[in-house]
This record gives sequence, C-alpha cells and structure tokens, in this order.
Amino acid sequence: MLARGIHVVLRSDTHEIRKLADAIEYLSDSLQLPPPMVFRLNLALDELITNTIAYGYAERKDGEIDIEMRRHDDRVVVKLIDHAIAFDPFDVDVADTTSALEERPVGGLGIHFVRTLIDEVSYSRDDDRNVITLTLLFPPQLASAADA
Repeated sequence: MLARGIHVVLRSDTHEIRKLADAIEYLSDSLQLPPPMVFRLNLALDELITNTIAYGYAERKDGEIDIEMRRHDDRVVVKLIDHAIAFDPFDVDVADTTSALEERPVGGLGIHFVRTLIDEVSYSRDDDRNVITLTLLFPPQLASAADA
C-alpha cells in the first residue's frame, strides 16, 4: 500500500475542485478503493466544497479549505476544515423528495444526496473553523483485503 491518506488545501475557487478529484484518484489507487466508493466520495465532496465556496466564503478568493483523507481499517474518513461563516449543513430540514418538483422549496437536495451517499456525517465548530467529517465504510469483503 502506497499511502494511508492525503492532505489537500484548496483555495475558495470552484476550479480547485479538479485538484481534489486528482487527489482522490491517487488515494483510490493506493488504497484500492472500488469505483463506487470513489464516485460517492467525489460527488459528496464536490457538493460540500461548492457550497462552502459559494455561500461560506461568498465569492472570496482568499479563503482555504483543508481536506484530510485517511484510511482507518474498514473506513475512509474525510475532514473538510474551513474558516468560512459558521454553518452546519446537517442541521437543516431533510429535503422533501416526495412532493411534486414545483411544490418543493428551493435548496436542500445537495445535502440530501450527501446524507444518502455517505455512511456517517458530522459537523463541529472548532476554534472558528467549520469541521465536517464524512465516513465511508468499505464493503465487508474489501475491508480486510485492503489491509493486507
């Protein structure tokens, strides 16, 4: 195994998300992540980082988002850390996915997708920083194989 994790720092610019996708690809190769896990991670992180850039930093280009990804036995843990406006994305109402589109309030579907794609999500505010933690579990047959 080449690596147990990576650390990437992104500027508050959506063009930076490609850098993160490249880092995830590196992590997936070194940790033998199956393609469905890579897809889920990329989609969830893209949503959360785009929201942080668009709303948390409100178009400020001087903000940064630290992303730490680590392999811990049967899981991958990802932390997104930023100094943007305090906001807990998981403390919003669950999106209504049952009523007709024209009857639904705008917003909230991205966080709904993150909750659906990721096994465990959490938020904390530590030292004026937003800390979002995402945990994605390996399928049981791969959890022990990747440790070998």
